[in-house]
Amino acid sequence: MEIFSKAREQLFRERGAAGWTVGVAGVIALGLGVLGLLNQDAQLAAVGLEPAAYPADDPLRVTMTSTSIAAVNTGALYVLGVAKGWSWFPAVTVATRSAQAAGFLTMIALGKAPTSYVGAAVWEAAGAVITAGALWWDRRSR
Repeated sequence: MEIFSKAREQLFRERGAAGWTVGVAGVIALGLGVLGLLNQDAQLAAVGLEPAAYPADDPLRVTMTSTSIAAVNTGALYVLGVAKGWSWFPAVTVATRSAQAAGFLTMIALGKAPTSYVGAAVWEAAGAVITAGALWWDRRSR
């Protein structure tokens, strides 16, 4: 058990808290993207829609497929960024996730997106804040 404890400590020290927040977000995005590709009906039901009301060629299903593919891509990129040890990468995710949160909220405010997108805005904003806090923690701990 001692060897695992030392390995875990070394990995955390090398990646830092910010790397771990990005890595966890990447694994979640990757998993949810794959889930959306494998079971679109469950994805529709999760956002409160009746899957039977949307046939396979419905534009909503097409959009959900593209967002699932984007989630897989983003998740893979996050995991790669952490695995490669790109020290600049967590800061980039803070900026992009903040921009996404602002974009969702702006579209809702303009009436061009449903209010159900608030959840996505909160998810992105929370991820940005958590990673920014982890970056601060890592700098403070050095």
